[in-house]
Formats: sequence, structure tokens, C-alpha cells
Amino acid sequence: MTGSLHGLKVLDCTHVLAGAMCSLILADLGADVVKIEPLQGEATRGQPESRFRPFDFVNRNKRAIAVDITSQTGAGLVRSLARDADIFVENYRPGVLERAGLGYDALNRVNPGLIYASVSGFGHTGPYRDRGGFDLIAQAMSGIMSFTGEPGSARPVAAGAPLSDVTAGIYAAVGVLAALNHRHLTGEGQHVEATLLESAMSHTIWEAGAALTTDRIARPNGSRHRLAAPYEALKTRDGFLVIGVTNQKLWGRLCAALETPGLENNALFATPQLRLANRDALQARLEAILAEDGTQAWVARITARGVPCGPVNTIAEALADPHLDARGYLADVGGRRFPRTPVGLSRTPVKVVRGSPRIGEHTREVLAEAGLTAGAIDALMASGTIRAAEAAA
Repeated sequence: MTGSLHGLKVLDCTHVLAGAMCSLILADLGADVVKIEPLQGEATRGQPESRFRPFDFVNRNKRAIAVDITSQTGAGLVRSLARDADIFVENYRPGVLERAGLGYDALNRVNPGLIYASVSGFGHTGPYRDRGGFDLIAQAMSGIMSFTGEPGSARPVAAGAPLSDVTAGIYAAVGVLAALNHRHLTGEGQHVEATLLESAMSHTIWEAGAALTTDRIARPNGSRHRLAAPYEALKTRDGFLVIGVTNQKLWGRLCAALETPGLENNALFATPQLRLANRDALQARLEAILAEDGTQAWVARITARGVPCGPVNTIAEALADPHLDARGYLADVGGRRFPRTPVGLSRTPVKVVRGSPRIGEHTREVLAEAGLTAGAIDALMASGTIRAAEAAA
């Protein structure tokens, strides 16, 4: 595996999504990531016969070993692996790995240059440090659920995608890269932290800014922008599209694309301020026009005029988009397709070269690289400290 991070060794002691997202990014950038799983495997693997296993999509491009880190021998084995590692990633509740002898202080003693990344719900300090965290909790506590949904609705709504999980993984990876440069300059490792709550808060940059500087508290607004109209989802004859008009020039271009005489200078819609004040009437007028044709036809006409516009796709439609195909967003590995990390690098492009590993698929390989003899590995297996499996054919 080659890439920008080629030659870096990462120990991945994560589970589910947020922490695994961090190490996935590092793997896609070329690092050698070794997933450390319980002997029974991670719960997100699901059943062996399952067609969809969440585990596969955040653990491809990684090798895997199975170790009982709750045992003294297993924890000691991981500490020995950490001596030669560059990065350690974990997302347990604060205190769990410390009790196993695998916290930052313990690993820093055996490898002062180690970069130790922790992803958790609320962080290793503060009054909520011991709480468990999920994406839903972070979305709720960050305020996101209070202003997501249709106008007038009193029912909180979560974003459909796990925003805080994915974003925490990204922030952790950014922190790791910053720590790598610090280590390059000083030789020192350090503890990197990312939390679900703060990652969710980062998505509220406009809403938080308004609350911090004015008395405006964001409320549900559907797909509408609070400062521009039309900037929302609109119904067509056969579906929905979204249009973003943020200035007068784009308004003129949209009206030209819609070919509706009198619309541009209509007394209700002639200026940005009027369009905001009369946005319900504007939506009704635009949807009456859009009902005359289908989504794809309107998207072609409107984008031809230079107005930002796109269809509201299902996930299947999005994955089949020819633009994403041209950009190589999906990688084909072993007869399966996986989304790649969406970063373009001209000299060291992101590569997905390996599917997800089996439980303990690389246990013997990784431990042999660390200097353990075949007999020592067999003894660890016999004691129940590790699990190994032959690579899939």
C-alpha cells in the first residue's frame, strides 16, 4: 500500500464508527492500519451471512488482529506493539483503556513519540467525561435537532446521516496529521482528542454565530436558507430539485431559465428582501412553473444558465451519478464497491486496495513482523489471548 502516509504504523483500537472513521482516513492515505478486535470480533460485523455489514465500510484497507485486551497478557501484547507504532486510535469511554493499562500515559511511557488519538462522546475532561455518547445524543445537545425539520414543527428531528460520528473521525484525523508535523519538528508524541458533542457543535457555525452576537435563536426552517430565497427544495412534475439563489444576478438567470414573463420584476419578488418576505408566495409560484416538466429537464435548463441547482436524489441515485463515477468516488475491491475518502491528491492519490478483513485474519502476520516466533504465537492462541484465522481465498 502506498500513499502520503506510507510507512506509518497505526494501531486501531476502535469500534463502531467515529474512531474507525479516523483510522479509515489514515488507511486510505497509505498508513498501515492494524485493527485490534475482541476475540469474537466487533459487533458491527453482524452475522457472517449478512449482505450488509456496517463493519466492512469503515474497516476496509486495514489489517486485523484479534486480542483479548482485558487480560494482562493481551494488554501487554498491545503495549509491545505500541513500541514501534506511530499512531494509536481508540474510542472507548474515558477510563476504560486506562484501567487496562492502555491509556495515553501508559503507552507514552513505552513510546514517547506515539501519537495517541481518542474519540469519545464528551472528552477526557469536563463534567460529562464519564457519560456514554452516541450521534443522536450529540445532535440533540448541540442544538441541531432544535432547528432541523419543517417550520412550525414542535418535534425535534435528527439529521439522517450520523454527522457527529463522521465529523469526529475527520477532526481526529486532522489532529493526528497536525501532531505528526509536531513530532517531525520535535520528536514528541502527544494526545489528540475529538468529541462527538464538539464535532456536532462545529456544524452550527452560522446558528452559533447568530446566537452569540444577536438574540436570534435558530428554529426549524425545512430546506430553506435563513438569508436567501429561493434557496430550498421545490417540487417538480415528478420529484424535487433544489435551487440556490443568493444574489440578484442569479435571480435574473433563474427567471430566464424558467421563461416566465413578468416573474423577474414581479412586485412581490423583485428584490432579495421582497423574496424573503414573500417566500411562501414565491415557493407556490415557482412550484406552479416547475410542475410543467420533470426534475432532470429543469435541472438541465437551470444549470445551463449558471444557477446552482440539483435533483433531490435517493442514496441509490446518488451512488449511480455519472459525475461521481468519473471522479472515481467508488472503488472496486474483491467484487465489492466501497466509497473512498473524498480527498484528491495529485501525487499520492487515495487508494482502496483491500476489502474488510476477517476476524484475526492478520494476527500471525502482524505478530511475526513484531518479532514473535511461531511457537510464541501458538502459545498465545492456546491460552486464549489471541485468535488467528487464515486469509480468505
